[in-house]
Amino acid sequence: MNIVKTLNSSRFFACALAALPAAAQAQDFSGAVTLGYGLGSISNGGGDIDSFTLDGSGSVSFQNGWVMGLDATLAKMNPEGPGDFDTTDLGANFAYQFASGATIGAYGDFMNFDTAGGVFGPTDTEVTSYGLSGGYVNDTFGAELHIGISEANGGVDWNDYGVTLRFRPTDATRIGGHWLLSEGDVAGGGSLEITSIGLGADHNFGSGFSAFGGVNFVDADMLNADVTTYGVGVGYDLSAVTSAPINLSLELARSDMDTGAGSIEEDTVRFGVTFALGNAMRAPENSVARSVMTPRHNALSTLIDTAY
Repeated sequence: MNIVKTLNSSRFFACALAALPAAAQAQDFSGAVTLGYGLGSISNGGGDIDSFTLDGSGSVSFQNGWVMGLDATLAKMNPEGPGDFDTTDLGANFAYQFASGATIGAYGDFMNFDTAGGVFGPTDTEVTSYGLSGGYVNDTFGAELHIGISEANGGVDWNDYGVTLRFRPTDATRIGGHWLLSEGDVAGGGSLEITSIGLGADHNFGSGFSAFGGVNFVDADMLNADVTTYGVGVGYDLSAVTSAPINLSLELARSDMDTGAGSIEEDTVRFGVTFALGNAMRAPENSVARSVMTPRHNALSTLIDTAY
């Protein structure tokens, strides 16, 4: 993983933090960090693949109506034989919430996808996304629309559009989903169009036990490929028996990729240790459910986040 590039990309987030009003005082914070390990098996003799992930997200509400959100994912995938690949995904968003519940804001995301060969070949792809968002939030419902631009090295730029919905029918249940479209022209001719649709949910049964599940469908026209990822899992909150805000989770996930040349399936068992920060209670950060309920702002990043 190219740490120098990751640090350079973080200058955006440092500047954004510096722009916060000096008089603002945090009045509410929630977030979580998940250490994850996945063990997968690829069909058609593709062998095994293991992954190590660090996922985190959080939000801070200020007394003056401003809300700041931060997301980060670091992942390292090790398939059998050559072809290791790393991903770094960082995000920040700022929004102002009116007394009516309406919101308006802006976001910035950065993703680096670095491979050492194998099926992807040697690549080093960077994508920077930024745009505007607006929506509505109350205690049981939230909706957000966004429009923005993504710029990738190699002369590939595209436009991003998305809708994210969240619903909380009870204190113990959350449901969320998204629709994303990334489309644009490719340098040298051709076009890019990736659509992502996802739905997820989590439920707290009490006594420390919880369950979560999600499904994500991605259609990548430029690759003539469809990718469907779904996962179901269970969690146990150790704070039910100790004072530690730690959640242990186990998820079974599967990704099906269909192309003109055939299909490939990958089955993965994901383990997670989640450290809750503030008043966070939700699906683990490395789960399919969490990825589809809180997607990135472009369809390509969301595809990678849900798959691993």
